[in-house]
Amino acid sequence: MHFAKPPSHAGHPARLLTSCATALLVLGVAAASPAAAADSVSYDFESPSQKLPFMAINGAGRVLVGPAPGGRSGQAARVNIPNDGHSFKSELVIKGLDAGSHRFSFANYLPGDWQEQDFDTIVAQWFSTQDDTLRIKPVVALSIHSADWQLKIHWMSGGEIQEKIIPLGAARLGHWNQWTFDITWSSPTTPGSIAVARDGVNVGSHQGANNYHRGQPPHFRIGAYRPGWRPEKGPTQRGGASEAVLFIDDIAITSTAAGSAPNPLPTTTGGAASPSRPPVLSSSTSAASPSASPSTKASAAPTSGAPAATADAAPGAPRETRTENGSSLSSTGPTGVIGIAAASAAALACGAFLLFRRRTGPQGAHRR
Repeated sequence: MHFAKPPSHAGHPARLLTSCATALLVLGVAAASPAAAADSVSYDFESPSQKLPFMAINGAGRVLVGPAPGGRSGQAARVNIPNDGHSFKSELVIKGLDAGSHRFSFANYLPGDWQEQDFDTIVAQWFSTQDDTLRIKPVVALSIHSADWQLKIHWMSGGEIQEKIIPLGAARLGHWNQWTFDITWSSPTTPGSIAVARDGVNVGSHQGANNYHRGQPPHFRIGAYRPGWRPEKGPTQRGGASEAVLFIDDIAITSTAAGSAPNPLPTTTGGAASPSRPPVLSSSTSAASPSASPSTKASAAPTSGAPAATADAAPGAPRETRTENGSSLSSTGPTGVIGIAAASAAALACGAFLLFRRRTGPQGAHRR
């Protein structure tokens, strides 16, 4: 007497292969898709296909991408504001950030012919859009005033805007500065914090209120903004000043856990980073290693959101970013994830097929 022959599974391996491949490809595409909010994004200006932030420009200013100056390899964004009587701002705008904690890192460069002026040129600011006014001050602003870097922090108390100015040391012309800002936004009941590092050395910090606690969470703007050049303020601050030109590169924003602090960096006295002291960045930072040559681009950056592109752009013809239209940033994820998912799907499906064949192969004759 023989046992009944097991039912045929013909066609099951093919269906199994198709199901596994389809499921894993779907997972791969999902992994490659960016999050809705731009809480972890990066821009290195290397690839023409990389989506760039929107621009906020008043007047005839420009933001163009071209060869990086100062011995730095690859591409960078050149920002300029002409002294024409009505231009005063050329900035890239990154919206969609939440009100939690983030690390902001970027590099900027002041050319050797930069003119010192007795007014602020804001090169990075965190701005909280308000419903009741269009002229409210940024909650946090990094600027160069005369020959020095400084940080201004604003918050509301008793219905009035409060201001704190933190000196960050002397500016060096013809030098790429690597900035890192670790910011936790305050709430009406919880204090916030700001830690600032330049070239891997802590140069300033703040604990307490650091925004207005109303309206939208602060968004990030980087480029050049001269409040004193607004047309309504007249020509008093324009005399003798040529156009403002600077360069920015390797912007990276990483969402961090609220209350967590990155590894501490060395701190110098007087709020100035020592050029002769070799800077050291913690391993958790997304900025470029300061020990690298100035001609080396940053290699570590978040890949969620807008991906850091490879250096495949010709170093010639500058390209211009898109203009701001009030929409939040939308980016596509790296296609490499999809390729990895496809390869993984094929490998796992083949493994499943072989296991299936092993379990359902020839059974042989069974005796009584």
